[in-house]
Amino acid sequence: MVFAEYGEKFRRLREQKGLSLSFFEKLGINKTNLSRFERGKTMMSFERIDMMLQEMNVSLAEYELVLNNFVLDFQEEFLDEIEKANFEFDEEKLHALYHEARDSGYILLALAAKSNIEKLKKFEVDYVLQYLKKVKAHGYFDIFLAFCVLNSLSTTEILDLMNNFEQKSRNYYGLPKYRRKILQVAYRGVYILISKGEQEKAANLMQTIDSKRIISTDLYTSVLRRLSIGLFDYFFVSQTSGLAELDTALGVFSYLDRTNLAHYYRKRCEEIGVIFP
Repeated sequence: MVFAEYGEKFRRLREQKGLSLSFFEKLGINKTNLSRFERGKTMMSFERIDMMLQEMNVSLAEYELVLNNFVLDFQEEFLDEIEKANFEFDEEKLHALYHEARDSGYILLALAAKSNIEKLKKFEVDYVLQYLKKVKAHGYFDIFLAFCVLNSLSTTEILDLMNNFEQKSRNYYGLPKYRRKILQVAYRGVYILISKGEQEKAANLMQTIDSKRIISTDLYTSVLRRLSIGLFDYFFVSQTSGLAELDTALGVFSYLDRTNLAHYYRKRCEEIGVIFP
């Protein structure tokens, strides 16, 4: 089965630690169910796998390396390069990544890079949306792809994507790496709706994010939340209170010597009409 390797590699880690199947019963994980997982008979939720990994002092990243035979996944490494170039406003790098992926036949990766340079054409948007619609449960690549293409979508497409996105990503809320990217997608959706003047829709999306209880203690996504609140206040409530919220949020990045992030989000705010004193 397609998930057999997950269990096999988990078993290898467990045995290397000298742990029995019953070791995880204190987490509420029955040894019979764990045995079935390790033999590829069934799949466990990623949240439960992460719980067991933590109990063994094994990071999710280490588990992923074991799954990939200690080689970083090409797609994930490529996506990290896209994100880095985007934060640095390095269009030359984004163009190079786009051409590299396109020429190598990785169309979705190419479109992920291109969407950070310019809006995608309708047939390109349709291609991405059809792909995401077919996926039954979003993996990291799918979540990142959704994050990239939001800028090219209409309001209706954004709302449809966000609705399906929430349903297909909920199994990953318990994993920090995935939760951060999920929240990046959600707050980018809020940003775009605000930029379109969609006050009610932006407010509803912000309320949905909070109601799902996926707000994390992660500093980066906490700042994204405050930026969203600041933008909403600036355009729909009070420019004065909105500016104060935005300055505070951006100040956190600057205080922590993440000036690249402060510059990136300040510029994004300015692009949709925020005037800083």
